[in-house]
Amino acid sequence: MRNPVNDAACDLLGDFFATFAHRTRMRILCALQHEPRTVTEIAQSAGIAIANASQHLRLLREHGAVVAEKQAQSVYYRVADPRILEAMRLIRDTLSERLRVEAERANPRRARRAKNKLMQTA
Repeated sequence: MRNPVNDAACDLLGDFFATFAHRTRMRILCALQHEPRTVTEIAQSAGIAIANASQHLRLLREHGAVVAEKQAQSVYYRVADPRILEAMRLIRDTLSERLRVEAERANPRRARRAKNKLMQTA
């Protein structure tokens, strides 16, 4: 027998992860990890067109991942909940560890160099 509470929670999680299942949206969230930014600043940081950034920001805003705050003539976007960034960090660390283990098995020397390089960018 199915549990409707678990089904609803799983559906909610599915919708949540679908929101983040796009590289551009991940780049936008990474661009917002330290401070609020305007759409122009986000687009430049993420390496995308302003119109593209606006479309993705609209979706992220609709799903509660970012909030927009008007200040004078500009609109600044920020991550709605810092736990979103923490979840991204945990997932990134998990994936990095998996890649490290796989690389170590394939080529131990090369894996050490890759790990050192990754640690410099984190």
